[in-house]
Amino acid sequence: MAEKKIDKSRRSFLFGAVKRYKKEALNAPAATTADAVSVMKEANGLYLYEEWEDARLKYTECLKSDKNDADVRYRLGVCLYKVGKYRQAKLEFERTLRIDRGYQDAFLYLGLTIVRLGKPEKAVALWKQYFNPLAITVQRELNLQIGLLESDVNDPPDVIAEAVEAAILGAGDSVG
Repeated sequence: MAEKKIDKSRRSFLFGAVKRYKKEALNAPAATTADAVSVMKEANGLYLYEEWEDARLKYTECLKSDKNDADVRYRLGVCLYKVGKYRQAKLEFERTLRIDRGYQDAFLYLGLTIVRLGKPEKAVALWKQYFNPLAITVQRELNLQIGLLESDVNDPPDVIAEAVEAAILGAGDSVG
């Protein structure tokens, strides 16, 4: 994840002439994702051990160095979802998809978050965009829920969310 990212201070070096032309300070602080590597490793460890609140705080700290990291935004969204902060989680999943429209698990969790917010009918469009051939149980559960929602079978949102969450748990590592 963060280890593979390019140090953004190189960008300042490459655009030094532009800065001189615009009379901007050449020695202005440059953001770098390398500074956040240790924080990100710590956050990822907390995430793996399902210490959601601590991981949430660490991912929030990671965003200070790179606000456009889809992985961090997604994981922050999952942490917020797990601690019951659904409105904030929804924003993070939406931001993830703005950064990377192909981030499949963000579609899954955004739909799940919308169900938790009491609007399961709006999750259908999102879940139709989700595709993960490695998570067959999740795909089956989503297809079932989509079918029920489209045929006006109105299970309570909590029942729908719990069924999808159980499928995600059953899928294990194939869902981020």
